[in-house]
Amino acid sequence: MTFVGRPLNRALLVALLVLAVGTVGATLLAQSAVSEIDAQNEQLRAQNDQLREDLQSARERIESLEAEVSRLESALSDTEDALEEARAERDEHREDLQSVCEQWQEEHGDPPEGCDDV
Repeated sequence: MTFVGRPLNRALLVALLVLAVGTVGATLLAQSAVSEIDAQNEQLRAQNDQLREDLQSARERIESLEAEVSRLESALSDTEDALEEARAERDEHREDLQSVCEQWQEEHGDPPEGCDDV
């Protein structure tokens, strides 16, 4: 029986050693994977923080641009109003000039030189 028992004990011992080494190897591999995941998570957190900063900066820039657009629209409106007033005044002067040209033509026959374009 001892003849059968010794090889069996050795086989069990070898099997236990293989299992132990396999368990240790699997544990080390899992720890390595966890370490890699932790490093990736930290990198992603840093990228996320940077993206949040970029997003906040972009929002502030948009607000600034919207304020500038609003200011420019107001200035454009003022300019258009001034232009409309200038056109109305021009039209009034043109009508006055046309009236003077017609009166001149009635009184003198030929219109003066500046009245051809009126």
